[in-house]
Amino acid sequence: MSADAPPVPCIIDTDPGVDDVLAVLLALASPDLLVLSITLTHGNCTLAAAAANLDKLFYALTKQLAERPEERAKWRNVDPEWREQWGAGPIEVYLGSEGPIEGDPVTAKYFHGQDGLGDCTTRHPDLVPPPSHVSSLFTLSRKPAVEGVRRLLQQHPPGSIAYVALGPMTSLAQLHRAGSGDGHSPLEDFSVILSMGGAVDHPGNTSPVAEFNYYADPYAAKTLFALALPNLYIFPLDLTSYLTLPFSLYTSAVDPSFSDTPSPSSPAEKAPLTHFTSSFLERTREVMRQFGSDVMEQHDPTVVYALIDWARAKRAGRDVEPKDGEDEGDFAPGWGFRRVELEVETTGTITRGMLVQDLRASSRSASSMTARTGLTNRAAAIEALDVEEVEAHRAEGEADRAAALEAHRRRSGARVVVTSPGSEPLRRDLLKSIWGVELSDE
Repeated sequence: MSADAPPVPCIIDTDPGVDDVLAVLLALASPDLLVLSITLTHGNCTLAAAAANLDKLFYALTKQLAERPEERAKWRNVDPEWREQWGAGPIEVYLGSEGPIEGDPVTAKYFHGQDGLGDCTTRHPDLVPPPSHVSSLFTLSRKPAVEGVRRLLQQHPPGSIAYVALGPMTSLAQLHRAGSGDGHSPLEDFSVILSMGGAVDHPGNTSPVAEFNYYADPYAAKTLFALALPNLYIFPLDLTSYLTLPFSLYTSAVDPSFSDTPSPSSPAEKAPLTHFTSSFLERTREVMRQFGSDVMEQHDPTVVYALIDWARAKRAGRDVEPKDGEDEGDFAPGWGFRRVELEVETTGTITRGMLVQDLRASSRSASSMTARTGLTNRAAAIEALDVEEVEAHRAEGEADRAAALEAHRRRSGARVVVTSPGSEPLRRDLLKSIWGVELSDE
Protein backbone atom coordinates (compact mmCIF):
# COMPACT_ATOMS: atom_id res chain seq x y z
CA MET A 1 0.00 0.00 0.00
CA SER A 2 1.31 3.41 -0.91
CA ALA A 3 1.72 5.74 2.05
CA ASP A 4 0.50 8.53 -0.23
CA ALA A 5 -2.69 6.72 -1.28
CA PRO A 6 -5.62 8.75 0.00
CA PRO A 7 -8.13 7.17 2.39
CA VAL A 8 -11.55 6.35 0.96
CA PRO A 9 -14.09 9.08 1.72
CA CYS A 10 -17.29 7.71 3.20
CA ILE A 11 -20.64 8.65 4.69
CA ILE A 12 -22.03 6.63 7.59
CA ASP A 13 -25.81 6.59 7.96
CA THR A 14 -26.70 5.22 11.37
CA ASP A 15 -29.37 4.81 14.05
CA PRO A 16 -26.96 4.45 16.97
CA GLY A 17 -27.84 1.67 19.10
CA VAL A 18 -25.30 -0.61 20.56
CA ASP A 19 -23.53 -2.27 17.62
CA ASP A 20 -23.84 0.95 15.58
CA VAL A 21 -21.66 2.75 18.13
CA LEU A 22 -18.98 0.06 17.88
CA ALA A 23 -19.16 0.30 14.08
CA VAL A 24 -18.75 4.08 14.14
CA LEU A 25 -15.80 3.83 16.53
CA LEU A 26 -14.20 1.25 14.24
CA ALA A 27 -14.54 3.65 11.31
CA LEU A 28 -13.23 6.64 13.27
CA ALA A 29 -10.05 4.72 14.10
CA SER A 30 -9.38 3.55 10.56
CA PRO A 31 -6.64 5.26 8.52
CA ASP A 32 -8.16 3.71 5.39
CA LEU A 33 -11.42 5.67 5.69
CA LEU A 34 -12.05 9.39 5.66
CA VAL A 35 -15.39 9.84 7.41
CA LEU A 36 -16.85 12.89 5.71
CA SER A 37 -20.21 12.76 7.42
CA ILE A 38 -22.39 10.86 9.85
CA THR A 39 -26.08 11.05 9.05
CA LEU A 40 -28.64 10.00 11.63
CA THR A 41 -31.91 8.21 11.06
CA HIS A 42 -34.80 6.60 12.88
CA GLY A 43 -34.47 2.90 13.66
CA ASN A 44 -33.08 1.33 16.80
CA CYS A 45 -34.26 4.42 18.65
CA THR A 46 -35.95 7.72 17.89
CA LEU A 47 -34.08 10.34 15.88
CA ALA A 48 -33.69 12.49 18.98
CA ALA A 49 -32.18 9.56 20.90
CA ALA A 50 -29.88 8.82 17.96
CA ALA A 51 -28.52 12.37 18.11
CA ALA A 52 -28.11 12.12 21.88
CA ASN A 53 -26.25 8.82 21.55
CA LEU A 54 -23.83 10.25 19.00
CA ASP A 55 -23.21 13.09 21.46
CA LYS A 56 -22.39 10.52 24.13
CA LEU A 57 -19.98 8.75 21.80
CA PHE A 58 -18.03 11.90 20.97
CA TYR A 59 -18.16 13.06 24.61
CA ALA A 60 -16.57 9.79 25.73
CA LEU A 61 -13.98 10.05 22.96
CA THR A 62 -13.20 13.65 23.97
CA LYS A 63 -12.57 12.56 27.57
CA GLN A 64 -10.46 9.65 26.32
CA LEU A 65 -8.20 11.97 24.32
CA ALA A 66 -7.99 14.47 27.17
CA GLU A 67 -6.76 11.77 29.54
CA ARG A 68 -4.63 9.99 26.93
CA PRO A 69 -3.42 12.57 24.39
CA GLU A 70 -0.96 10.03 22.99
CA GLU A 71 -3.95 8.26 21.41
CA ARG A 72 -4.85 11.22 19.18
CA ALA A 73 -2.80 9.80 16.31
CA LYS A 74 -4.72 6.53 16.64
CA TRP A 75 -8.13 8.18 16.20
CA ARG A 76 -7.34 9.50 12.74
CA ASN A 77 -10.82 10.67 11.83
CA VAL A 78 -11.05 13.08 14.75
CA ASP A 79 -7.49 14.39 14.32
CA PRO A 80 -7.77 17.86 12.68
CA GLU A 81 -4.25 17.69 11.24
CA TRP A 82 -4.81 14.31 9.63
CA ARG A 83 -8.15 15.41 8.20
CA GLU A 84 -6.65 18.64 6.88
CA GLN A 85 -3.95 16.60 5.16
CA TRP A 86 -6.69 15.02 3.06
CA GLY A 87 -8.63 18.22 2.52
CA ALA A 88 -11.39 17.62 5.06
CA GLY A 89 -12.74 19.71 7.90
CA PRO A 90 -14.56 18.36 10.96
CA ILE A 91 -17.01 15.49 10.51
CA GLU A 92 -20.38 16.83 9.39
CA VAL A 93 -23.42 15.44 11.19
CA TYR A 94 -26.87 15.67 9.59
CA LEU A 95 -30.30 14.65 10.85
CA GLY A 96 -32.36 12.39 8.63
CA SER A 97 -35.93 11.19 8.86
CA GLU A 98 -37.90 10.56 12.03
CA GLY A 99 -39.75 7.69 10.42
CA PRO A 100 -40.10 5.50 7.33
CA ILE A 101 -41.22 6.68 3.91
CA GLU A 102 -44.69 5.38 4.69
CA GLY A 103 -46.31 4.39 7.95
CA ASP A 104 -45.41 4.90 11.58
CA PRO A 105 -41.89 4.54 13.00
CA VAL A 106 -40.92 1.47 14.98
CA THR A 107 -37.93 1.04 17.28
CA ALA A 108 -35.82 -1.80 18.65
CA LYS A 109 -36.14 -0.79 22.28
CA TYR A 110 -36.71 -4.45 23.16
CA PHE A 111 -33.01 -4.99 22.45
CA HIS A 112 -31.29 -1.59 22.58
CA GLY A 113 -33.21 -0.13 25.53
CA GLN A 114 -35.38 2.96 25.83
CA ASP A 115 -32.54 5.30 24.84
CA GLY A 116 -31.00 3.00 22.22
CA LEU A 117 -27.89 2.43 24.32
CA GLY A 118 -28.93 -0.07 26.94
CA ASP A 119 -30.58 2.63 29.08
CA CYS A 120 -27.15 4.00 29.97
CA THR A 121 -28.67 7.51 30.00
CA THR A 122 -30.45 6.78 33.28
CA ARG A 123 -28.06 4.13 34.61
CA HIS A 124 -24.95 6.21 33.95
CA PRO A 125 -25.77 9.94 33.93
CA ASP A 126 -22.03 10.71 33.94
CA LEU A 127 -22.00 9.66 30.26
CA VAL A 128 -24.43 12.43 29.27
CA PRO A 129 -22.65 15.60 28.11
CA PRO A 130 -23.56 18.70 30.15
CA PRO A 131 -25.72 21.26 28.33
CA SER A 132 -22.72 23.58 28.03
CA HIS A 133 -20.57 20.99 26.24
CA VAL A 134 -19.84 21.64 22.57
CA SER A 135 -17.81 18.98 20.82
CA SER A 136 -14.86 20.03 18.69
CA LEU A 137 -14.86 16.63 16.96
CA PHE A 138 -17.86 17.24 14.72
CA THR A 139 -20.22 19.93 13.48
CA LEU A 140 -24.00 19.52 13.63
CA SER A 141 -25.66 21.00 10.56
CA ARG A 142 -29.17 22.39 10.39
CA LYS A 143 -29.48 21.08 6.85
CA PRO A 144 -31.41 17.82 6.43
CA ALA A 145 -29.41 14.70 5.65
CA VAL A 146 -30.54 14.45 2.03
CA GLU A 147 -29.39 18.01 1.32
CA GLY A 148 -26.08 17.49 3.09
CA VAL A 149 -25.32 14.24 1.28
CA ARG A 150 -26.24 15.76 -2.07
CA ARG A 151 -23.82 18.64 -1.43
CA LEU A 152 -21.02 16.22 -0.57
CA LEU A 153 -21.66 14.31 -3.80
CA GLN A 154 -21.38 17.57 -5.73
CA GLN A 155 -18.11 18.44 -4.03
CA HIS A 156 -16.40 15.12 -4.82
CA PRO A 157 -15.78 13.31 -8.11
CA PRO A 158 -18.44 10.77 -9.11
CA GLY A 159 -17.65 7.30 -7.83
CA SER A 160 -15.36 8.50 -5.04
CA ILE A 161 -17.60 8.37 -1.93
CA ALA A 162 -18.68 5.13 -0.22
CA TYR A 163 -22.00 5.06 1.64
CA VAL A 164 -22.66 2.81 4.63
CA ALA A 165 -26.26 2.34 5.78
CA LEU A 166 -26.28 0.79 9.24
CA GLY A 167 -29.98 1.45 9.79
CA PRO A 168 -33.10 1.69 7.63
CA MET A 169 -32.36 2.96 4.11
CA THR A 170 -34.82 5.86 4.36
CA SER A 171 -32.28 8.59 3.57
CA LEU A 172 -31.02 6.72 0.51
CA ALA A 173 -34.55 6.28 -0.82
CA GLN A 174 -35.29 9.96 -0.22
CA LEU A 175 -32.06 10.94 -1.97
CA HIS A 176 -33.04 8.86 -4.98
CA ARG A 177 -36.57 10.26 -5.06
CA ALA A 178 -35.21 13.82 -4.91
CA GLY A 179 -33.16 12.91 -7.98
CA SER A 180 -31.36 15.29 -10.27
CA GLY A 181 -34.25 15.93 -12.64
CA ASP A 182 -32.65 14.22 -15.63
CA GLY A 183 -33.47 10.61 -14.84
CA HIS A 184 -30.07 10.03 -13.23
CA SER A 185 -30.16 8.71 -9.67
CA PRO A 186 -27.68 10.31 -7.26
CA LEU A 187 -27.15 6.82 -5.84
CA GLU A 188 -25.22 5.92 -8.97
CA ASP A 189 -22.57 8.47 -7.97
CA PHE A 190 -21.44 6.51 -4.92
CA SER A 191 -18.50 4.16 -5.35
CA VAL A 192 -20.31 1.53 -3.28
CA ILE A 193 -23.40 1.43 -1.08
CA LEU A 194 -23.27 -1.05 1.79
CA SER A 195 -26.43 -1.90 3.72
CA MET A 196 -26.70 -3.96 6.87
CA GLY A 197 -30.06 -5.58 6.51
CA GLY A 198 -32.32 -8.37 5.46
CA ALA A 199 -32.69 -12.07 6.00
CA VAL A 200 -32.27 -13.92 2.71
CA ASP A 201 -32.16 -17.59 3.65
CA HIS A 202 -32.19 -17.06 7.40
CA PRO A 203 -34.77 -16.41 10.13
CA GLY A 204 -35.51 -12.79 10.95
CA ASN A 205 -34.64 -11.06 14.21
CA THR A 206 -37.72 -8.84 14.44
CA SER A 207 -40.28 -11.24 13.04
CA PRO A 208 -39.88 -14.85 11.92
CA VAL A 209 -39.03 -13.62 8.42
CA ALA A 210 -37.74 -10.03 8.70
CA GLU A 211 -34.57 -8.31 9.86
CA PHE A 212 -35.13 -5.07 11.78
CA ASN A 213 -33.71 -2.45 9.36
CA TYR A 214 -35.83 -3.62 6.45
CA TYR A 215 -38.81 -4.14 8.74
CA ALA A 216 -38.49 -0.55 9.98
CA ASP A 217 -38.73 0.85 6.44
CA PRO A 218 -39.63 -1.81 3.87
CA TYR A 219 -40.61 0.88 1.36
CA ALA A 220 -37.07 2.27 1.35
CA ALA A 221 -35.61 -1.20 0.79
CA LYS A 222 -38.10 -1.83 -2.00
CA THR A 223 -37.11 1.45 -3.66
CA LEU A 224 -33.40 0.57 -3.57
CA PHE A 225 -33.81 -3.00 -4.82
CA ALA A 226 -36.01 -1.90 -7.72
CA LEU A 227 -33.08 0.13 -9.09
CA ALA A 228 -30.91 -3.00 -9.49
CA LEU A 229 -27.85 -0.88 -8.68
CA PRO A 230 -24.54 -2.58 -9.48
CA ASN A 231 -22.89 -0.78 -6.55
CA LEU A 232 -25.38 -1.93 -3.87
CA TYR A 233 -24.23 -4.69 -1.50
CA ILE A 234 -26.30 -5.96 1.41
CA PHE A 235 -25.00 -7.74 4.49
CA PRO A 236 -27.90 -9.86 5.78
CA LEU A 237 -28.39 -11.80 9.00
CA ASP A 238 -27.27 -14.87 7.04
CA LEU A 239 -23.74 -13.47 7.38
CA THR A 240 -23.66 -11.01 10.28
CA SER A 241 -25.30 -13.29 12.86
CA TYR A 242 -22.21 -15.49 12.86
CA LEU A 243 -19.57 -12.79 13.33
CA THR A 244 -19.45 -12.32 17.08
CA LEU A 245 -17.59 -10.85 20.02
CA PRO A 246 -17.85 -13.14 23.09
CA PHE A 247 -18.52 -11.21 26.27
CA SER A 248 -15.95 -13.42 27.98
CA LEU A 249 -13.33 -12.09 25.55
CA TYR A 250 -14.43 -8.51 26.15
CA THR A 251 -14.12 -9.10 29.89
CA SER A 252 -10.69 -10.72 29.76
CA ALA A 253 -9.18 -8.40 27.15
CA VAL A 254 -10.88 -5.05 27.79
CA ASP A 255 -12.66 -4.72 31.14
CA PRO A 256 -12.07 -7.36 33.85
CA SER A 257 -14.78 -5.75 36.01
CA PHE A 258 -17.44 -6.01 33.29
CA SER A 259 -20.69 -7.77 34.16
CA ASP A 260 -24.33 -7.34 33.30
CA THR A 261 -26.87 -4.88 34.66
CA PRO A 262 -26.97 -5.91 38.34
CA SER A 263 -23.45 -4.44 38.73
CA PRO A 264 -23.19 -1.12 36.88
CA SER A 265 -19.87 -0.11 35.41
CA SER A 266 -17.81 2.31 37.48
CA PRO A 267 -15.56 4.91 35.82
CA ALA A 268 -12.92 4.42 38.51
CA GLU A 269 -9.58 3.17 37.12
CA LYS A 270 -11.03 2.72 33.65
CA ALA A 271 -10.34 4.55 30.44
CA PRO A 272 -13.35 6.78 29.60
CA LEU A 273 -14.03 4.88 26.40
CA THR A 274 -13.98 1.53 28.18
CA HIS A 275 -16.41 2.81 30.79
CA PHE A 276 -18.66 4.07 28.00
CA THR A 277 -18.76 0.79 26.09
CA SER A 278 -19.12 -1.33 29.23
CA SER A 279 -22.02 0.85 30.35
CA PHE A 280 -24.13 0.13 27.28
CA LEU A 281 -22.96 -3.47 26.85
CA GLU A 282 -24.25 -4.39 30.32
CA ARG A 283 -27.86 -4.61 29.21
CA THR A 284 -26.87 -6.13 25.87
CA ARG A 285 -25.31 -9.04 27.69
CA GLU A 286 -28.40 -9.44 29.83
CA VAL A 287 -30.63 -9.56 26.74
CA MET A 288 -28.35 -11.98 24.90
CA ARG A 289 -28.33 -14.31 27.88
CA GLN A 290 -32.12 -14.34 27.76
CA PHE A 291 -31.71 -15.55 24.17
CA GLY A 292 -29.44 -18.32 25.42
CA SER A 293 -26.18 -16.79 24.22
CA ASP A 294 -23.22 -15.00 25.78
CA VAL A 295 -21.86 -13.33 22.65
CA MET A 296 -22.66 -10.10 20.88
CA GLU A 297 -23.47 -10.42 17.19
CA GLN A 298 -21.47 -7.83 15.27
CA HIS A 299 -24.02 -6.85 12.64
CA ASP A 300 -22.98 -3.26 11.99
CA PRO A 301 -19.24 -3.59 12.72
CA THR A 302 -19.18 -6.35 10.08
CA VAL A 303 -20.24 -3.87 7.40
CA VAL A 304 -17.66 -1.26 8.40
CA TYR A 305 -14.97 -3.92 8.60
CA ALA A 306 -15.82 -5.06 5.07
CA LEU A 307 -15.58 -1.47 3.85
CA ILE A 308 -12.18 -1.13 5.51
CA ASP A 309 -10.98 -4.27 3.71
CA TRP A 310 -12.38 -2.84 0.46
CA ALA A 311 -10.61 0.46 1.09
CA ARG A 312 -7.33 -1.30 1.89
CA ALA A 313 -7.52 -3.17 -1.39
CA LYS A 314 -8.34 0.01 -3.28
CA ARG A 315 -5.43 1.88 -1.69
CA ALA A 316 -3.16 -1.01 -2.60
CA GLY A 317 -4.06 -0.54 -6.24
CA ARG A 318 -6.38 -3.52 -6.63
CA ASP A 319 -9.37 -3.24 -8.95
CA VAL A 320 -12.34 -3.13 -6.59
CA GLU A 321 -14.77 -1.15 -8.73
CA PRO A 322 -18.12 -2.94 -9.12
CA LYS A 323 -18.80 -4.37 -12.55
CA ASP A 324 -22.34 -4.44 -13.85
CA GLY A 325 -23.62 -7.89 -14.81
CA GLU A 326 -21.51 -9.95 -12.42
CA ASP A 327 -23.66 -12.56 -10.68
CA GLU A 328 -20.99 -13.52 -8.16
CA GLY A 329 -17.49 -12.52 -7.17
CA ASP A 330 -15.48 -10.81 -4.45
CA PHE A 331 -16.44 -7.52 -2.89
CA ALA A 332 -13.06 -7.40 -1.14
CA PRO A 333 -10.46 -10.06 -0.29
CA GLY A 334 -12.31 -12.73 1.69
CA TRP A 335 -15.74 -11.15 1.13
CA GLY A 336 -17.73 -13.01 -1.53
CA PHE A 337 -21.07 -11.97 -2.99
CA ARG A 338 -23.80 -13.40 -5.20
CA ARG A 339 -26.50 -11.52 -7.08
CA VAL A 340 -29.96 -12.24 -5.68
CA GLU A 341 -33.25 -11.08 -7.15
CA LEU A 342 -35.38 -9.82 -4.30
CA GLU A 343 -38.75 -8.26 -3.68
CA VAL A 344 -39.61 -6.69 -0.32
CA GLU A 345 -42.96 -7.26 1.33
CA THR A 346 -44.21 -3.86 2.51
CA THR A 347 -47.74 -4.39 3.82
CA GLY A 348 -47.96 -8.00 4.96
CA THR A 349 -49.58 -8.46 8.35
CA ILE A 350 -46.92 -10.95 9.44
CA THR A 351 -44.40 -10.63 6.61
CA ARG A 352 -43.51 -6.91 6.57
CA GLY A 353 -39.86 -6.48 5.61
CA MET A 354 -39.52 -10.03 4.31
CA LEU A 355 -37.14 -10.53 1.37
CA VAL A 356 -38.97 -12.65 -1.17
CA GLN A 357 -37.15 -14.63 -3.85
CA ASP A 358 -38.80 -16.24 -6.85
CA LEU A 359 -37.34 -19.75 -6.61
CA ARG A 360 -39.40 -21.21 -9.44
CA ALA A 361 -37.14 -22.57 -12.14
CA SER A 362 -39.39 -21.22 -14.90
CA SER A 363 -38.95 -17.65 -13.67
CA ARG A 364 -35.21 -17.87 -14.29
CA SER A 365 -35.58 -18.67 -17.96
CA ALA A 366 -34.67 -15.80 -20.30
CA SER A 367 -37.72 -16.65 -22.37
CA SER A 368 -40.19 -16.66 -19.49
CA MET A 369 -43.05 -14.19 -19.24
CA THR A 370 -41.67 -13.11 -15.90
CA ALA A 371 -38.41 -12.06 -17.53
CA ARG A 372 -40.30 -10.45 -20.39
CA THR A 373 -42.55 -8.29 -18.21
CA GLY A 374 -40.55 -7.92 -15.00
CA LEU A 375 -43.61 -9.16 -13.10
CA THR A 376 -43.12 -11.94 -10.56
CA ASN A 377 -46.84 -12.64 -10.31
CA ARG A 378 -47.54 -15.06 -13.15
CA ALA A 379 -51.21 -14.10 -13.50
CA ALA A 380 -50.27 -10.44 -13.84
CA ALA A 381 -47.60 -11.33 -16.41
CA ILE A 382 -50.15 -13.24 -18.52
CA GLU A 383 -52.51 -10.28 -18.45
CA ALA A 384 -49.68 -7.96 -19.49
CA LEU A 385 -48.97 -10.00 -22.62
CA ASP A 386 -51.70 -10.86 -25.06
CA VAL A 387 -51.68 -14.19 -26.85
CA GLU A 388 -49.96 -12.86 -29.97
CA GLU A 389 -47.15 -11.32 -27.92
CA VAL A 390 -46.68 -14.56 -26.03
CA GLU A 391 -46.43 -16.53 -29.26
CA ALA A 392 -44.01 -13.99 -30.73
CA HIS A 393 -41.92 -14.18 -27.59
CA ARG A 394 -41.68 -17.95 -27.87
CA ALA A 395 -40.41 -17.60 -31.42
CA GLU A 396 -37.70 -15.06 -30.65
CA GLY A 397 -34.18 -15.83 -31.79
CA GLU A 398 -31.10 -16.16 -29.67
CA ALA A 399 -30.26 -12.48 -29.91
CA ASP A 400 -33.59 -11.51 -28.45
CA ARG A 401 -33.21 -14.18 -25.80
CA ALA A 402 -29.89 -12.66 -24.79
CA ALA A 403 -31.53 -9.24 -24.51
CA ALA A 404 -34.30 -10.74 -22.37
CA LEU A 405 -31.70 -12.38 -20.17
CA GLU A 406 -29.99 -9.05 -19.61
CA ALA A 407 -33.30 -7.48 -18.65
CA HIS A 408 -33.94 -10.42 -16.35
CA ARG A 409 -30.61 -9.85 -14.62
CA ARG A 410 -31.51 -6.25 -13.95
CA ARG A 411 -34.71 -7.08 -12.13
CA SER A 412 -35.19 -6.02 -8.53
CA GLY A 413 -32.39 -7.15 -6.24
CA ALA A 414 -28.87 -6.57 -4.97
CA ARG A 415 -25.51 -8.16 -4.46
CA VAL A 416 -25.69 -10.14 -1.24
CA VAL A 417 -22.42 -10.65 0.65
CA VAL A 418 -22.38 -14.30 1.63
CA THR A 419 -18.83 -15.02 2.86
CA SER A 420 -16.38 -13.24 5.15
CA PRO A 421 -12.90 -13.76 6.57
CA GLY A 422 -14.58 -14.93 9.81
CA SER A 423 -14.94 -13.68 13.37
CA GLU A 424 -11.30 -13.85 14.38
CA PRO A 425 -9.96 -11.02 12.16
CA LEU A 426 -12.93 -8.82 13.07
CA ARG A 427 -12.44 -9.41 16.80
CA ARG A 428 -8.74 -8.59 16.55
CA ASP A 429 -9.42 -5.38 14.65
CA LEU A 430 -12.20 -4.31 17.01
CA LEU A 431 -10.08 -4.87 20.10
CA LYS A 432 -7.04 -3.13 18.67
CA SER A 433 -8.82 -0.23 16.97
CA ILE A 434 -11.30 0.70 19.71
CA TRP A 435 -9.66 -0.40 22.97
CA GLY A 436 -5.97 -0.65 22.00
CA VAL A 437 -5.75 -4.34 22.91
CA GLU A 438 -3.68 -6.70 20.82
CA LEU A 439 -4.42 -10.40 21.17
CA SER A 440 -1.55 -12.82 21.38
CA ASP A 441 -1.26 -15.58 18.80
CA GLU A 442 -1.54 -18.25 21.48
